[in-house]
Amino acid sequence: MLDKIKHYYKLVKEKKIDIIAINLGILGVLVGIVFSTPIINQIFVWFILFGVCIRLYDFTEKIEHDIVPYDFNRILPPPKKDAKKFR
Repeated sequence: MLDKIKHYYKLVKEKKIDIIAINLGILGVLVGIVFSTPIINQIFVWFILFGVCIRLYDFTEKIEHDIVPYDFNRILPPPKKDAKKFR
């Protein structure tokens, strides 16, 4: 099942379905506004949502990939020892 999801995701990215879905959704919403039919707007908003979700997933995947692990022990100075606390 996971292999199928990965396969379809790669196919979506190769064909740039996210950009096509967003553009198609915007066009459909504009047509729905011009002809004042709310059902067209309600249908084509899903295309926009689908495209935006794919773009957000790509963004989070890129962020996770580009995270540089920091060693805060090297970056931050050691805390000052207070002699009064230990008495």
